[in-house]
Amino acid sequence: MLKKQLLLVVTVVFLTISCASDDDSRDNYPQNKNISFTVTSSDNNRQSDITLAIQGKGIDVSDFSSSESHLPFTKDYLNQTMAFLTTLDITYRDNSGGGVGVPFEPYTIKLKISTDSETLTEKEITITESGTTDFVDFTFN
Repeated sequence: MLKKQLLLVVTVVFLTISCASDDDSRDNYPQNKNISFTVTSSDNNRQSDITLAIQGKGIDVSDFSSSESHLPFTKDYLNQTMAFLTTLDITYRDNSGGGVGVPFEPYTIKLKISTDSETLTEKEITITESGTTDFVDFTFN
């Protein structure tokens, strides 16, 4: 009788542990988010290209800006539906080459991706030569 009770208790404990819910992060998606892309610079008069992208199941949004007067740069996408593994990306490319014989003046940029006022990722880069390209990205998972 004691063996049967012990076996029953062990079986119940085993079943309880093995049937515990597995937390799958995919269960939290889709989510509606307000997305904000921001690029700031220590020198706002630099010719540069900024490319933004939101890519995932059911969403494929991109934007491009090329100017010498678009810094600081902010672009918001309100109430976007984010599926599991949706990726957000900012790519920055410097095009501010100076004249022949004019030394390049380094400057810093900060790339930032936020949702609903919460910073998801950010990166600060020192641009030390014309043509430098860098990026930051975030994936919902």
